[in-house]
Amino acid sequence: MESHMSRLQTIEVETAQGEAAELLGQAQKKLGGLPNFIKALANSAPGLAAYLDFSGHLGRGSLDAKTRERIALTTAEANGCQYCVSAHTAIAQKTGLTAEDIQAARKGASTDAKADAAVKFARSVHDNRGDVTKSELEELRAAGYGDGEVVEIIANVAANVFTNFFAKAAQVDIDFPEVELLSTAA
Repeated sequence: MESHMSRLQTIEVETAQGEAAELLGQAQKKLGGLPNFIKALANSAPGLAAYLDFSGHLGRGSLDAKTRERIALTTAEANGCQYCVSAHTAIAQKTGLTAEDIQAARKGASTDAKADAAVKFARSVHDNRGDVTKSELEELRAAGYGDGEVVEIIANVAANVFTNFFAKAAQVDIDFPEVELLSTAA
């Protein structure tokens, strides 16, 4: 993909004002740096706060980091968000997912049976706008997921749809090792 400039200004922690400055400082401490995505979100303190709260709460849920990253990857690929595929590929590697795991997740599957059920369900939630079938829910439960995890899978899809749509609309500059979308890969 050709390089472009973000459509929204990126806010640096040093120049941020008010609540945005406070939120960026907290995010920088937690993440050890500030990706362009967070800096672009900082144009709206409520938008940044909503994202940080939503992702923070989901991070403390019962789904492990690998499952959350698999959901992020399948959602980003489904939405054609190169920024998010690139970011979540890098994050997924840090959780211990292999290149094979990452490719499978991007395609809506997993080599791990339990994770496969979660990723397939997440992709169906996304693709069918929440209109999943009774049998899909039964398959998820048969894989060992309870109602709490069902809620968290759906919430993770929703959180990732927000980040995908935001990164695409804002055309956030990719500040992770770039990964081509499967639909555009040769």
